[in-house]
Amino acid sequence: MVEGTPGKPYGSLMAHFNIVEANMRKRREELLTLLRPDQTALAFTSFPRVGCKGFTEPHYEPTPGAGSSKSLFFPEEAIMQAHPRFSTLTRNIRERRGEKVVINVPVFKDKKTPSPFTEDFNALGDDGEAAAASKSDHIYLDCMGFGMGCSCLQMTFQACCITEARQLYDQLTPLCPIVMALSAASPIYRGYLADIDCRWSVIAGSVDDRTKEERGEKEISEGSKARRIYKSRYDSIDSYLSQESCRYNDIDVVIDPEIYKQLQEAGIDKLMSQHIAHLFIRDPISLFSEKINQNDEEDTDHFENIQSTNWQTMRFKPPPPNSKIGWRVEFRPTEVQLTDFENAAFTVFIVLMTRVILSFNLNFLIHISKVDENMKTAQVRDAVRQGKFYFRKDLLSGMLCAINIRFTPM
Repeated sequence: MVEGTPGKPYGSLMAHFNIVEANMRKRREELLTLLRPDQTALAFTSFPRVGCKGFTEPHYEPTPGAGSSKSLFFPEEAIMQAHPRFSTLTRNIRERRGEKVVINVPVFKDKKTPSPFTEDFNALGDDGEAAAASKSDHIYLDCMGFGMGCSCLQMTFQACCITEARQLYDQLTPLCPIVMALSAASPIYRGYLADIDCRWSVIAGSVDDRTKEERGEKEISEGSKARRIYKSRYDSIDSYLSQESCRYNDIDVVIDPEIYKQLQEAGIDKLMSQHIAHLFIRDPISLFSEKINQNDEEDTDHFENIQSTNWQTMRFKPPPPNSKIGWRVEFRPTEVQLTDFENAAFTVFIVLMTRVILSFNLNFLIHISKVDENMKTAQVRDAVRQGKFYFRKDLLSGMLCAINIRFTPM
């Protein structure tokens, strides 16, 4: 998976919409110059054969008894070796969790699919862990690479101030599952056709470093510092940030009480304190020795270490120190499309949506619990045509009217 970003941010004029596709095409062309004549770069959300025998070039074998992942399917060499971050993340997630990650993707059942659909992993070197973790009628995956090897389309917008950034963060949140369903592009995992067509739950499982106690699968022993954490560190957001939105925060938000107290004493408002303290319930999973001793009065590396490994549907991004960059929000659920035109279209659509929200002061807010339900619906196969989503009826008032809507083919 190769990540590409523009060399500099796009401008704010309507004319800049016309250069998005050209910029994407240019980046693809630059990538192609590094490939052989018989190779090309495809914009797949999830490469269908990842985890199948011989999916790498050159061919490498998985090493279930060794390496950072100990995967039955994912060779160590398939994890980028040029930088220690990726293998370190893979190892630390597995070790903190106390076992390999577990991802069970429902398999698509057609006339010739065995029922129940089961797999025997003994020939791959399974020591019993995969047999215990896998579910019948599911595609079993056991490595961070199955999720973090996926591609997506992420858009970052700079606001004029923190208030506007909070407004965009909140108002775009209910649109996350809708756009994810509209862009759904990942129906195949480990060579099997799945009964989902979005990557989200796969990535959430691939970096889920919670222990059994944190996941609620084991009782927390007396005196333990463990706490129940309801979501993976890659998941939907847990709370809105604007004062006008707080009445729709209807789920429990787990926080680090010491961080929360420190922020409150420093004059940070309750909602922002809660947001930051929620990020800090996670342990660092990648830390380099030269970054340990930092002056937190001048440097934000310690904060960014936690912030950048909380992968949520939306990300609220404070200005970096000693920079002209302002308050930003990142829209993260969109699946990458096959063509530069399609990717540019989704990008421009979301940018235009931010302009409409701010210009007309639109209100898309629904309860966070309903957004979470929509996220589950969005991942079901063909949700864009068959799914029902909670959505606000009146976008111009502050009164909530959450109803079921149904997409119809166009």
